[in-house]
Order: sequence, then C-alpha cells, then structure tokens
Amino acid sequence: MKRISSWKLSTLSLTIVAVSMSVTADDNISDTQVQNTATDPAKTEAAQLKTLKFTAQATTPKDPDISAIAKTVVTREEMLQYGDQSVNDALRRAAGFQMPSPGQGPRGNSGASGMRFRGGGAPVFLINGEAVQGGPRGGMSIVDTLTPEMIERIEITKQPSVAHASVASSAVINIILKEPLDDAGLNGTVKVGYGFAESDQKEEERKNLSVQADGRTGPWLYSISANQMWNDSVSVSETLSQGQSQQQKRVSERDSFMLSPRLEYELDDQQKLVAELFYRNSKNDSTQNTQLQHDTNDSIRLNTRYERKDKAGSDKIRFSAENQNETEKTRSVNYSSIIDESIDEYGLAYDGVRKLNDRLQFKFGADSRTSELDSNVADTLDEQRYALYAEGSWKFSDRQTVTLGARQEWLNRSGLVDYSDQQLNPVLAHRFDLTDQWSIQTNISQAFKNPKTDNLLPTVSVSTSSDAGSLNNPDRGGNPYLKPEKITAVESTLGFNTASGGVNFTAFHREIDDYIEKVIQQEGSRFVERPQNQNNATTYGVELSGRYALKQTEKGHSFMLNGQLSTVRAKIEEDNHTERLVSDVAPYTASTGLSYNYQPWKLSTAINLNYVPAFSRKLDNQSYIRSSNERFNIDISATRRFADGWATTLSARNILSTDYKERLNSTVDGSLFEARTNQAIPSVLLSVEKKF
Repeated sequence: MKRISSWKLSTLSLTIVAVSMSVTADDNISDTQVQNTATDPAKTEAAQLKTLKFTAQATTPKDPDISAIAKTVVTREEMLQYGDQSVNDALRRAAGFQMPSPGQGPRGNSGASGMRFRGGGAPVFLINGEAVQGGPRGGMSIVDTLTPEMIERIEITKQPSVAHASVASSAVINIILKEPLDDAGLNGTVKVGYGFAESDQKEEERKNLSVQADGRTGPWLYSISANQMWNDSVSVSETLSQGQSQQQKRVSERDSFMLSPRLEYELDDQQKLVAELFYRNSKNDSTQNTQLQHDTNDSIRLNTRYERKDKAGSDKIRFSAENQNETEKTRSVNYSSIIDESIDEYGLAYDGVRKLNDRLQFKFGADSRTSELDSNVADTLDEQRYALYAEGSWKFSDRQTVTLGARQEWLNRSGLVDYSDQQLNPVLAHRFDLTDQWSIQTNISQAFKNPKTDNLLPTVSVSTSSDAGSLNNPDRGGNPYLKPEKITAVESTLGFNTASGGVNFTAFHREIDDYIEKVIQQEGSRFVERPQNQNNATTYGVELSGRYALKQTEKGHSFMLNGQLSTVRAKIEEDNHTERLVSDVAPYTASTGLSYNYQPWKLSTAINLNYVPAFSRKLDNQSYIRSSNERFNIDISATRRFADGWATTLSARNILSTDYKERLNSTVDGSLFEARTNQAIPSVLLSVEKKF
C-alpha cells in the first residue's frame, strides 16, 4: 500500500477545536411528526440566506396519512446540513438504533446492514418502498453505497406496520430517492473525496467519486447516480491466549461501485410509470499473516412500478427482479476454500390506499416473492413467500386516532430445507394528542419472524488472524433447522414536540418464543458460531430522545442540539428455566450532537459523540464470560459553500475512538482464557463538490 503522509494526534486535536460545533438541521421534524420537505440545495444555493430560514418551512404540509403508527422523516436538506456522508450518519440521530462500532469484531460489518434495533436484528431497508438485500454472506448492501445527494428523504417506522415486508422487525427504513424539480433542466452534483489516517501501525486511505444528475423533458423524468469508492487500510489486532501474546497486521483493499439509472414517465397528473436499475460490484482483498482472503459481490436489480394517486387514495403495482453473485476465497498454509453462492429473486406486489374522508382511511395489498439460492457447497434452497394485508385508520375525534391491521403470510421452502408455514400478524395502534404539543402513542402487535435464507445455509465461513477458529474468534455458519420467532410486543411513546424541537420518551416490551441467537460451539478442532433457537427471550427498555433548535437570527446564526439514550435488557430463559442475558446486546447506548450554522459565511459545522458502556455476558453452553470494554467515538464535519455551486467538506471520523477489546474469563475461578484487541482507526476525509 502507498505510504500515507504522517498525521499526528496533536494535529487532529486542533482540527477538533476548529470545527467543534455542528450543523443546524430541520427544526420542524421530531420523532413523531411527519414532514415532506423537498427543498433542493442546488436550487436554493443562490438565495441561501432566504430559503434556509426556518420560517419558510413552517408552511410545509404534513403527510396526509392519518395512521396512528409513528413515523420519523430525515430530509436530504438535514443530511447535507449535518455534513452526512452516508445513510449511517443520518440514522445515528434516530433513537433506538445500535450503530456498529468501528473495528468491532475481527470481521465485523460497520455498514448499514450491521446495525441493530433495540437489541434485535438489523432493520428492514426499502428503496422507494421496495425491499433490498445484502449479499448471501453479508456483502455490502445497496444502502451502503448511497450518498445524501442521491436521496430525497428517509422515512423511519420504528413500530410494527402490516403494510411493510416484515411486521416482526419492528423497524423499517424507507429511502426515497431524489426526483428532478418541476421546472428544472439537467442539474446535479459531482463530488470527489480523499481521506487518510495514520497512527502508530495503523493506516487508512480512502478515495471516492460520486455523480448525481437528473432532469425533466416534458412527461419524461430521468436521473442517474454513480458512486465509486476505494478504501485501503492497515489495521492491527492483538491476541492473548494461554499466556502468549501475538500481534498481527491486516492489510485490506476494498473497491466498490454502484450505478443507478432511473426513468419515469408521467401518463397524466395522477399516473406514472417508473423503472430504476441498481448495479453494484464490490471487491475486498485482505492478507493477515499467511492467510489470504478474496471476497467479491456482484448484483443487478430492476425495480419497476405503476403509480396512481389522487385525493381519494392511491394504487401502486410493483415488479422487481434481482440477480446476485458472491464469492469468498480463503487460502492459508493449512487451509483453502472457495464458497460461490448466487441468488435469483422475483417479486410482484400491489399496494392500495383509500381515503373515505378526512377521518377514515384504508390500506390493503398483496405481495408475492420467489427466490432460489445456489451454492457450490450446499444444496439449492428455493423459497416462495406470499402475503395479504389490510389496515384501517379511524380518527374518531379531533385528538384520537386508532389503527387496526393484520398481515397473513405464507412461506414455502424446498431443497436444502423442506418447510411450509403460515402466520397471521395483527397490529393495533392508538394515538392521543393530549394538547397541541403533548401526545401519547401506543402499539400492540403479534408477529412471526422467519429466519433469513442465508442464515439457513450450513456453509462455514472461516475467520482470519492467528486465533482463527478459537472461542474468541470463531468461524461462522448457518443452521438449516431454524424455526421462526414468535413475537408479542407492546410499545408506548410520550412526546412533547414543538416547532423548535421536542422530547420523546418510549418504553417497549417484547416476548419472543424460539428466539434466534448466535451461539458458539466446538465442531471438530475449531469453534463455529451459528444461529440457534432459544426457548424464550424477553427484551425491554426505554428510550429518551430530544432535539432543540434555535431558529436563524437576523444576523444569520442558528443552533441545534440533539441527543438520545436507549436502554435494552434482553434475557433468555434456558431449558432448565434459568435466565441469562443475551451475549451480544449492550445494556444501553447514548449519543449526542451539537450543531451550528452561520449563513453569512455559508459555514455549517457538526460534532457527534457516541458511547457504548462496558458489559459482560455469559456464553451459551460455555463456561466462560465474555466482556467488552466501554467505547466512544467522535465524528466531526465542517462544510463551506462558495459561489457558482462549489463546496468543500472536511469530515473526521472515529476521532479519539476507543479500541475494541474482548476478554473471555472462566466462570469457575475468573481466570483469563483469551483476549483480543482491535485497534480503531481515526480518519479525515476532505470532499470537494460542484453543483451544475
């Protein structure tokens, strides 16, 4: 790898002081308010002093959806003002998400697909209402390649809704892509970024190039987005086993590319046809000691839909097709393997909405999906999913709304696993606006969560480094005998929200039968981590989130503060009726962000702090306790806009971040069995963009 120029911590500290404030975001959006802001920075830049005034956003109409199920919206304007570089950056301000820590685990996923929601699995990601997936073996998702310039807004539904693909997930993130403005010709953004880091033995070099362009000609709307990223790094991990310490370097070269053209034809004022294509290719080559790793993922996805919308409701017909191929090659002195897997998936769905009046609304639809997963080391797995859903919302008083819905699902699997099941997932939600500011929202649901297809494949993916295959760094595989989880959940949110911000307090409780947990067991001479059903689990906790904004003053100053504290306690009941805490769920997470914007200088700055406490958990069927250290990291950014559409952004990630440490101690005498340390890599990224 090319040697990166020296970068000292003292210089980094000065950078923190220089940009230790943060960007002002949309002060009209709270955790229980729905906004539909579509301000385009490309159109407003010339008159930025006027159009970014918060008074101009007060007239933005609310989403006409009267559902009692809460929704949070993060607009593109907010993402750009905060200096967000990815979807992860935007979601970290939404309470309830446990973001992956940099360097967590020997092969941890730090992308969007690696996040957790309230101690459970990853949330469901949609793009324009269509579900997207990562690789069969955890390859980078389409979501990880999207930049804020490509996105119009992000809609977050934290509570179960039968209209979405998975009621049991309890969190759905719908990413709405950017559309051209009504009276705009061809316009867009080109952004080039370069980042580096160097500290002791750690190095990282990042380069990215993204292009987003869109336009409109008569009834035709068109756009294209492209993103190319290169990431070369040298990371260091240290292991301690049987009293002997070893330190090893891991050299990685990552290369990912995404191309997304989109075409839309307006039949009339109420109807349109849309086709969008996603092509994605990612490669990762890494070496550690004598082990070589080569991973590739190549996929192409086509989403098409017909949309009709008027005041009385809407109809949407969706068709999708995707082909995805993923290869994992591992080679060392004593071991060599090639895993080659592919997925072909087709989907056809219908969604309808009917509004009988301002107080009564119905949603209904159907969904059909079929997929085939081929592997060179396992039998083919075929899957067919079918679903019907209906949901009604009734605003029976000026301040109260009730929503009742149900989703019936059918699942058939054949090949590797012969399995058929059907489930009914009901949801009841109630919203009570106590005053214009105070509200309370409650949601009760029962749902079945079927295991993902890739979790059923028994294929073992070999871990890396000197302690590969050990209890502290096991290999990973699937389990074809997994049963679906049955989840009964209740959740309630008390909110106080105004135009300047608000505070929301949420309490939740979930009973889960046949809870799926990743369990480590010895297979031959190595340890392997596989998902397994546990008898029963209970998760519960509270969330406190808030934001406050000082509206822009006459001199151009604006300010915002946001923060959250999310607790979760996840317990498993063993077969002998004893209880233990889930091994990999932190007891709580906390984050806060400070923002400041000075319009005369067109300067926006941001600082965000994330914290995870130290915690210890007993491993299932093992006489050891795993302990992880407390971790925090600071992200900062500063954006300066210039004339003629030019702008530059300085982003510093994982500043003063804590190394990730794990220890295994005996439950008998407390003695140390194994320990691992993965050093974190702070980095700086400088981006230059030009709007046209």
